[in-house]
Amino acid sequence: MNDRRQLLSVRTTLILALAATTGVAVAALTVLSGQDWPVALLAAGAATATATGLFDQIIGDTTDGP
Repeated sequence: MNDRRQLLSVRTTLILALAATTGVAVAALTVLSGQDWPVALLAAGAATATATGLFDQIIGDTTDGP
């Protein structure tokens, strides 16, 4: 008897999780390459924003039909 409404759809949650994972990976790789943290955060932000758009296009919405 759980009548709570979902805050985010499964599709949106998956897109945000994948984009966040991409951002963390880019930040880690940037720091490991010898760059400073501010550079890594800028690179991670850019990668997260780009990945969000990319995953939004790749992961289809099932309500549209075939």
